[in-house]
Amino acid sequence: MLSAPTTNRWLAAAAAALWCAVSIVVGAVPASAHDSTGDAIALTLTDRRIVVTAPVLFTELGYEDTTGDGLVDADEMRAQEQVIATGLVGTVRDHVRIEIDGLEVEIIGAGPAPTEGSQGDPSQYVELQLATGPHDDDVSQVSLAWSFTTSSSQVLLSSAQGAVAGHLADDGTVSVSVSISLDAGTTVRSFFVTGTDHVGSGLDHLLFLVVLTFAVVGSTVTRASTWRVVGLVTAFTVGHATSLCLAYFDVVSVPAHWVEPAISLSIVAAAVLAVCGRGDTIRPWLAGLVGLVHGLGFASSLSSLGLVTTYHVGALAAFNIGIDVAQTLVVLVVTGAIWAVGRLLPERSGWLRVVVCSGAGLAGLFWTVSRLVS
Repeated sequence: MLSAPTTNRWLAAAAAALWCAVSIVVGAVPASAHDSTGDAIALTLTDRRIVVTAPVLFTELGYEDTTGDGLVDADEMRAQEQVIATGLVGTVRDHVRIEIDGLEVEIIGAGPAPTEGSQGDPSQYVELQLATGPHDDDVSQVSLAWSFTTSSSQVLLSSAQGAVAGHLADDGTVSVSVSISLDAGTTVRSFFVTGTDHVGSGLDHLLFLVVLTFAVVGSTVTRASTWRVVGLVTAFTVGHATSLCLAYFDVVSVPAHWVEPAISLSIVAAAVLAVCGRGDTIRPWLAGLVGLVHGLGFASSLSSLGLVTTYHVGALAAFNIGIDVAQTLVVLVVTGAIWAVGRLLPERSGWLRVVVCSGAGLAGLFWTVSRLVS
């Protein structure tokens, strides 16, 4: 029998954990917590020039919020277009420097990228597109110095020969060796790493994997429960890979405002099953169906990069494999944590499942409502 002070300490710890979970929900991105690959700074290397597309904080480009909502939409941008256009190239030159083989290339044009669909919705960011002057055909290295505020530090350099992904350093610079990187092998390796990185950036994807593991394993890890969760994650992976490929190649097209609420709602459903101890009702076909939905979320972000490499099949496969390897590691880590708590604090292992899955369910519910009303 536990003493009252001991019980109170555990109740206080559980309450604190739930409070932290709610705080995470409130501080999270309200409408899109999924993968943000489409926010990358995308450089396209053609035979004549470099074209860069990236989301930039609207105030840094000179736009004003005329409605007072802290955002800028397509109508506000059009109303200010002529005023902004007069000084935009100069503003861009103050914040962006591009070098090819150690020599700076001049930025000769800049403007908002054409908007379509959700890109015209109110946002803190404007999709900026800029172009450099002509360069020599023989390019071995591209360097970028970037001081605009963007929603992602990821940089993607692509051409007709291949593509490679990287990240801005703390000083806002990145250097890419084209002669080495833009081939099939390095394109595949680069997108494998990008896939593993983006599992971490998709918070809703991570939470689903966590609650799925808790729902199946419960509070005690056994050989049977471990094999079962591995089987379900495999089914989830198959569904995920299938929809990612179909959506990327435009075989299927589902609007993001349908996909995103469905993803967050899957967290709520899995969390309820986990808290109620009904993980045995989850079947492989159901996990595969949920994987189909999650794959659509990743595919929409990846396709928005406008990848022009001839190795797009290999890049997509590597990106998908990277995601799947990373999510398998997540499941193994969660399973290991459940096992450790069960060994060290067997009488309290149930608390871990309830607290974690309740917090994840609240997050999923918050995202679902936010995405439906946005």
